[in-house]
Amino acid sequence: MTLVQRYIDTDYPVFQSDERALDVLARLDELDLGEAPVLKDGKLFALVSPEELRRAIGTAGDEASGLLLGGMRFEVPESVRPDEHLLDVFSCLSREGSKNLLPLQDDDGDFVGVAPKMPLLRAIAALFHFAEKGTTLEIEVPALGVRLSEIIGVLEKNEATVLSFGAAVPDPGAQSMFITFRLQSSDLFRLVKTLEKYGYIVHFASPSTDGGVDELREKALEFMRYIDM
Repeated sequence: MTLVQRYIDTDYPVFQSDERALDVLARLDELDLGEAPVLKDGKLFALVSPEELRRAIGTAGDEASGLLLGGMRFEVPESVRPDEHLLDVFSCLSREGSKNLLPLQDDDGDFVGVAPKMPLLRAIAALFHFAEKGTTLEIEVPALGVRLSEIIGVLEKNEATVLSFGAAVPDPGAQSMFITFRLQSSDLFRLVKTLEKYGYIVHFASPSTDGGVDELREKALEFMRYIDM
């Protein structure tokens, strides 16, 4: 079972395209729903919101009582298959202007249910350990020829556990790129100094206590001054 399948709601209220807009609006208000799927011949026709219905009803004037959902214009809602991986549907979850429900259809295009987007986003955060206590570490590396295995090896040799990581796509012609790690480390100060010794530029480090790279470097300077005494 995919993560998307875990969040399918097959009992969510659904309306048909031949229903009156006034009746659907009353039902949405009664159930306090921000949106709901509209089907036509078993296929997804629209995701309709109370605001859209009120605008259409107000524009219809004397014909509002006979206005059917099927006679209204809606943007074609984006849908996914239930067996798709959570990361493959992220673009649908994060797209600007997207609604709060993600419609699901099978391979034949038949509607099977909806998944609320917020739990899916929380699942992505959990997948990458964003909600756990840990350290965020961003380093600058060469745009070409970088070996992640070597970087992860340095981290693990310094008793750091890599929870997740991501790489920012470098600009065309750029000589360097940034890789951000989410990890757990018992000695972030030593880890940063080791990375710098290997030639990596640490741009950001968030230890469990407040502070960052500047604080870590200040501790390094204090240590060096202590050695020189």
